Amino acid sequence: MDTRTSIDADQRERELVITRIFDAPRHLVFQAWTEPDRVARWWGPQGFVTTYWDMDIRPGGTFRVCMRSLEGAEHSKQGIYREVVEPERLVFTFA
Repeated sequence: MDTRTSIDADQRERELVITRIFDAPRHLVFQAWTEPDRVARWWGPQGFVTTYWDMDIRPGGTFRVCMRSLEGAEHSKQGIYREVVEPERLVFTFA
């Protein structure tokens, strides 16, 4: 199979890896990403309010988040958790 048309090649072209270093204990950063009440406090752009979230934090689990802009428009995001290694690694899709 030609690597330019394989699924693996397509996935690599669409992969985005973001690495951030926080001056905080790892377990607190992990909680900020995995505890719904904490996620709701920071998710989305400044001024947006998280109105709904559902998180099944395990490999293969899904998340759905809805946020409302200052103008009242609702924006939904969703994804699938690929890897969950507390407190070291959290890998998920995002659409």
